[in-house]
Amino acid sequence: MRRLVAVNGLVKIEVCSEPTMTEQSVLIQTHFSAISPGTEYKLIESSRESPVPLGYSAAGTVLAVGSKVLGIKEGDKVACYGGPFVTHSERLVVPQNLCVRLPDDVSLSDAAFVGLGAIAVHGVRSLGIQFGEIVAIFGLGLLGQLSTQLCHEANYLSIVTDLSEVRRGRLLNHYSTASGVQVLDSSHFSAAISEASGGGGADAVLICAHSLQSGLLDAALEVVRYRGRVVIVGNIPVECSREKMFQKEVDVQVSRAGGIGRYDEGYENRGIDFPRSLVRWTEGRNMQEVIRLLASGRLDIDSLVTHRIAFNDAPSAYTEMKQESDFMAAVLSY
Repeated sequence: MRRLVAVNGLVKIEVCSEPTMTEQSVLIQTHFSAISPGTEYKLIESSRESPVPLGYSAAGTVLAVGSKVLGIKEGDKVACYGGPFVTHSERLVVPQNLCVRLPDDVSLSDAAFVGLGAIAVHGVRSLGIQFGEIVAIFGLGLLGQLSTQLCHEANYLSIVTDLSEVRRGRLLNHYSTASGVQVLDSSHFSAAISEASGGGGADAVLICAHSLQSGLLDAALEVVRYRGRVVIVGNIPVECSREKMFQKEVDVQVSRAGGIGRYDEGYENRGIDFPRSLVRWTEGRNMQEVIRLLASGRLDIDSLVTHRIAFNDAPSAYTEMKQESDFMAAVLSY
């Protein structure tokens, strides 16, 4: 079979061996996989001679299931998430806890973004705020756009910003100010938070931006309220002023991937789930919630997809997309 890999800073199609089934896994014929811009371009830029598989979120048809797999059968349509099991490959072997069955009214193309959706869901859950409270969001790439939609559905007052006018404009097309979402440039961002909060600051801040420059965490500390929370979803330097942290007594949390269970060998490889009474939201249950929101029409992924690419055209498409200012989300078809 074939898969996409990064080698010496380039994307290539590689022929590789078929994945091996286990009793806890599901064999999937891939129909679509989602490109995660921040993660994948970082891998491409750092790649050397050894091939690095790309991708971590996909959807397709079940070809076979292991003997201990429950609730999924051959012929089902599923979404799946999580490297190294899920990559941009023609066929995948994925542990059952990282697969979600799809209802008929969710397209495979939308479902391919289940991993990015779960990351956004886990980040928003990590805010720990309540109905009607204020969240400030830095960064309106794909994760920032999805997170804003989720915050709107939770009835948070969302005040969001991005350096890109194109990205701000995409969100402005989706929401009016009256909807409870304010999309602003950096010059009006802090003032809007102060006005909305009566000078107190945002109840929580969600950082969805990717940057090599320090300063974003300090900017978040400037706009969050006393004893508020800052959640980092994007890849940024975790550096800040101790004095600002001291004055605000803020909780800062890095949100890890799609939720509890990610990178846990027992959960992912051996199919041992966490009891719902002890861990309400695992990565698998966050994936299920993404699919439920898609099925109900309350999460819009389709309008965010700017590029639809045939698998054979992927190597050149990665180079072209990086140069385009309107690039938001891309999906590969097989």
